[in-house]
Amino acid sequence: MKYQIHIVFLAIITCFSNSIFGQIKLKSINDFKQPVGDWFLANKVNVDSVNNKAFQYTEGEGVFVNGPTGKTKHLESKDEFGDMELHIEFLLPKGSNSGIYFQSRYEIQIFDSFGNENPKFSDCGGIYQRWDESKPKGEKGYEGVSPRVNATLPLGEWQTYDIIFRAPRFDKEGNKIKNAMFEKVILNGQIIHQNIEVSGATREGLDGAEVAFAPLRLQGDHGSVAYRNILIRKLDNTRETKLNTWVDLFENSEKTGPNYDFIANGDATEQEANTMFEYNGKELKAMYNWKKTAAPYGVAITKKAYSSYDLKFEFKWGERKFEPRLDKIRDAGLLYHCPVGSYAWPSSLEYQIQEGDCGDLWNILGAHCDVLKDGEILKIERRSYSSSKKWTDEEKPGWNQVLLQVRGDSAKYYLNGVLINEITNATHGGLSLKSGFIALQAEYSELIYREIKIKEVQL
Repeated sequence: MKYQIHIVFLAIITCFSNSIFGQIKLKSINDFKQPVGDWFLANKVNVDSVNNKAFQYTEGEGVFVNGPTGKTKHLESKDEFGDMELHIEFLLPKGSNSGIYFQSRYEIQIFDSFGNENPKFSDCGGIYQRWDESKPKGEKGYEGVSPRVNATLPLGEWQTYDIIFRAPRFDKEGNKIKNAMFEKVILNGQIIHQNIEVSGATREGLDGAEVAFAPLRLQGDHGSVAYRNILIRKLDNTRETKLNTWVDLFENSEKTGPNYDFIANGDATEQEANTMFEYNGKELKAMYNWKKTAAPYGVAITKKAYSSYDLKFEFKWGERKFEPRLDKIRDAGLLYHCPVGSYAWPSSLEYQIQEGDCGDLWNILGAHCDVLKDGEILKIERRSYSSSKKWTDEEKPGWNQVLLQVRGDSAKYYLNGVLINEITNATHGGLSLKSGFIALQAEYSELIYREIKIKEVQL
């Protein structure tokens, strides 16, 4: 059922409005404001095996490098962003230093910090301090936040950030009513920050008043650095919570736009991704418009994170299957508590939807939980993929009814009205896992999900 996940080109599309939305891949120098100084593109970058303070590289495509000396301009995106999710990978030589400035103002530090047992705000993963030159000596810097753990990898290894950032909020008169916030910062699979507010621009951030939308900045003047796989998912206009009310999970309103992204793996073009899913407000149809014999896999994933809720829908398999699963049973899944949503196969807990195995539990890529059965907690071995079988077979031909009841770090699985699995003690990245995005999968076969409803409840 499960396959090795690779970093892949992702495309997203909404078939409801027949337009592209949500996720952007920064892959060209032209995606950034000009001039860009000494930045160039390479197709392979490594730390030099002789001089570990320098890079070895070959020019090409795919990797941004800040010049031969590591002392050049910052990169600033042409696009401006508010609430967003960022996936980015970076590589540093020995002793180097860089940073990611959200809205060109709020920095998450990048530093050669491997082995530091007591990381500070200035180490890799730190939210850099603010600065006030008018204050007395020793008090100029303030509000820096250290990472909760040092998740930095050894020299020479590519490292990964997945970050959910919330922009500051302003009233109609332009007065700030809510600070910017790092909702979640994940470094190499470890959660290092959660719900940390930033009251203003950090040191060396863009001067001037805070704003609702501004470019992403990559620091280029503090040492050599390489970046790749820069993926941005816009998270603006998050849905308001409506307690104890059934609403469409994938609603697409005129006021706030769609509550979902479609994400496909592999080398799928935008046009191909447009045929993977179609959503008409009642049914989510997967692969019915696909013309080729082979297909990618993908997800329809929410832009809002949910914590405690009841989720229900019906599903039915179609006739066609696609390579590489032409000779295998039909397979899909309901993924929930996804910490981030930029992947076609995100870290998550899964309610398995597969012929003969509907209702199995899967722990996926760092997310983990235990099973609760007859009042007893049953431990599951912690692996990249681990599972627990459903208790009883309630699957039937045709339409099947799924109900998932989630209460923070616990959940109950129902199929056709029968409790078939229960989980508890969900965790991810070293912390309790109590919320996340929700996704419905398409995996190489025709499938219809319909009447997809969610009811948020007070925990």
